[in-house]
Amino acid sequence: MQAFIVLFVFIFISLILLFGLLFYSKEKKRKKITFDPDLEIERAENYPPPFPNGWFNLCSSNDVKKGQVIEVNALGKKLAVFRGEDGKVGVLDVYCPHLGANLADGSVVGNSLVCPFHAWQFNIKGECTHIPYSIDSHQNKNTSAWTIKENWGMILVWYHNNNELPSWDTDGYLEEIKEYAYHGKSSDILRIHLQDFSENGADYAHFDIVHNLLTIPFANKIFHVKHTTNIEFGEGNEKHMACFTDYAEIAWNKDNSIIKGAGGKAVVTYYGPGFLVFKFQTRFGSPIIVKTFTPIGKLKVRMDDYIYAPKGSNKLAIKYIVGEATAQFHDDINIWERKIFRQQPNLVKGDGPIMKMRKWYSQFYTNQNEQNASLEFQKDEKSVAKQEA
Repeated sequence: MQAFIVLFVFIFISLILLFGLLFYSKEKKRKKITFDPDLEIERAENYPPPFPNGWFNLCSSNDVKKGQVIEVNALGKKLAVFRGEDGKVGVLDVYCPHLGANLADGSVVGNSLVCPFHAWQFNIKGECTHIPYSIDSHQNKNTSAWTIKENWGMILVWYHNNNELPSWDTDGYLEEIKEYAYHGKSSDILRIHLQDFSENGADYAHFDIVHNLLTIPFANKIFHVKHTTNIEFGEGNEKHMACFTDYAEIAWNKDNSIIKGAGGKAVVTYYGPGFLVFKFQTRFGSPIIVKTFTPIGKLKVRMDDYIYAPKGSNKLAIKYIVGEATAQFHDDINIWERKIFRQQPNLVKGDGPIMKMRKWYSQFYTNQNEQNASLEFQKDEKSVAKQEA
């Protein structure tokens, strides 16, 4: 009899989710907020500096073909991203050191970027290699070049406030996506600080309040989502990493009891301030979302989602799972884009390890004056620890 009940419940839930796959698998659009300029100024003053140290996604690799140059806004700069005939990518400050022309309006000749104004040529190191009308030395005519890598189908740039070399590499991560099928990309511009998202994983209390509903309207009258969360922080060579796990279970509204096998698990790995990898495990599919955050300016971040799933996965199921995750994320964004930053939050027991997350995140700020905004929250950390337990 018990086995029959379990089978009946499983079929019932499967039919509801199938209905969701068929009628609610379209991408969920988040509401656009009208911004108050005065509030934006107030919000920006409270937050830490907008550009923490780390690797950031400039663009997809296939956005820049051989012999092509594009302009990208990132990290408070305009950058010229080009690919030479040898396939190698260069990233230079967009304005020519000569008279300030926009190098992204130029052309690629061989493996050099050519300025549209006076045809000065620059290689991927930023070195001026040719001035067509002058016999003067090319030395000291260079422009700024950025440290880059190509991984995961993206062109990544390293940023450090003191121009220090990368303290960790991006090689060796996410090897499994080479065996996965690519299911597309989406992009959005958010009026947030990067740190908002990182803190979100440590804010245990908000999950059962903000993320307790499915996107299938009538299903929410029958059951809801319960979350069990945990976060761990890397050490040593992996101190730039953190791992957040969310067990999302489906529970009956009538008695709050868990429906076995109906939920799923999400493991989110942070790779510094600019990258997060979501790995979902459900009965209906196990997609991966590589989510990147590239700061453009104060409280302005470009978010890109790259979606992968095991080959042979049901496309409709993957679309629904990703749609659910996206809808939940949009609920957070709607709050982040209207909140201020409390440097010394008034925490209570059950809030989660928010201060530990801020301490972990503070490693990505360099100078003491930059760190102050992040380290302020660490005051009286011992007294807060009891509240976070």
